[in-house]
Amino acid sequence: MASTTLTVMTPVITGTANSTKSAVASSQTLTIQASTAQGALDMATLVVRVENVNTTEAVTLSLGVSTEYSDLGIGAASISVGTATTVVIGGQLFESARFLTTSGTIIFTQAGTGPTTWAATQKPRASE
Repeated sequence: MASTTLTVMTPVITGTANSTKSAVASSQTLTIQASTAQGALDMATLVVRVENVNTTEAVTLSLGVSTEYSDLGIGAASISVGTATTVVIGGQLFESARFLTTSGTIIFTQAGTGPTTWAATQKPRASE
């Protein structure tokens, strides 16, 4: 199973390009982490954009559950991305207690061949 890590970008300068990563294999995982400057993911302002480039097959994304929350039996979230479709994931879906791992990351697992393109952005804080 392949694994890719994507560092969240906080745009503080207009026109800054967002870095993207690709996932192409079923069961590939994508870990989203804060940049060194951010220190930690701000789940309230995190937005993840996923584009399914495949025109013949949908993909399903599983958003992994954190170790601390799994005892409550709520489990992972599942998000469908149709053929040639883009979804934006964020807001209340990212409950930090439910999805943030002990290492301060969130982990998606892709089912379906893709390819998918990923970008993650965190809204700047007032002090930035």
